[in-house]
Amino acid sequence: MPHKVKQHILKTLRSSEGAWVSSESLRQPFDISRAAISKQVRGLREKGYRIESSPRKGYRLFGRADVLAPESLYLHLEGTRFAKGTIKVSEVTQSTNDDAKQMAAEGCAEGSLVLADIQVAGRGRRGRVWFGNQGDSLLFSMVLRPPLDPMRCGLLPLLVAVAVREALNELGIEGVGIKWPNDLLIDGRKIGGILCEISTDFDRVEYAVVGVGLNVNNDSDTFPEELRLTACSLKMATGKPWSRLEVLSEILKSMDRLLRQAWSGNFKNILEYWRGATLTSGNRVTTTLPNGQKIQGTALDIDDSGALLLKDDDGKVHMLTSGELN
Repeated sequence: MPHKVKQHILKTLRSSEGAWVSSESLRQPFDISRAAISKQVRGLREKGYRIESSPRKGYRLFGRADVLAPESLYLHLEGTRFAKGTIKVSEVTQSTNDDAKQMAAEGCAEGSLVLADIQVAGRGRRGRVWFGNQGDSLLFSMVLRPPLDPMRCGLLPLLVAVAVREALNELGIEGVGIKWPNDLLIDGRKIGGILCEISTDFDRVEYAVVGVGLNVNNDSDTFPEELRLTACSLKMATGKPWSRLEVLSEILKSMDRLLRQAWSGNFKNILEYWRGATLTSGNRVTTTLPNGQKIQGTALDIDDSGALLLKDDDGKVHMLTSGELN
């Protein structure tokens, strides 16, 4: 109920475009007291929303705060599956993927989200830690319930990479490339990564949790020294800061559209888009498999399950479902 009240207050104040809105108008749908409205407004102010109050005039909102909060996200994501699920936002958590997996196991709706400013034990593939300072990155995980054969879930990281790139293009951010299987780069420097984990029951997928880390407003000197030559952020690439709320909303809207295609069995357009954006196909690469084995050769393409086809120096074509490319 409190989230719905806050959502209603924000939506009403935003639609007024800076004009005063009476307490009576804000309390009407829920039949709650003026004191209750005042309490919810205080909560919104504590999160960073600039709301002015007047005993005679009511309330009005100044600007659009870049606040990652459930009530704000529900408004931005209306009409998508992400507005129908649970949205959990934390300043600090161990891992958004772990939190999302717990929610999924407890039966939450598809589209449920977990966001955090800091992950104490956030991880990438092969156990790597995802670095981020408070307020400069997007760190979030989503719960999906794919109506897919488990063998096709290798397509999910590709779908998410396409959604992120498409969303950034919509925001005017060009030059984003995709490196198989889950990295996003600008000018050869990593801006984001994707980690997909699935739970299966025999030949059925119970749920998939997809985590995304995206560097948004990081400055070069905030990265550890060993990452400064290989990491980048949207701010560093474009020379200006970005609203994390705007970037996240655009990504999730793109995700929702692509998931509608994918859940109907249509991955064709998604794969074609990925092929047009990849930095991998046609290049000579060295891959390190999970068992430590290294294979050198030319990356040819991906197949319809998202596996990388790599032709080694002896002419043998390997179908790779995981691995680290250099």
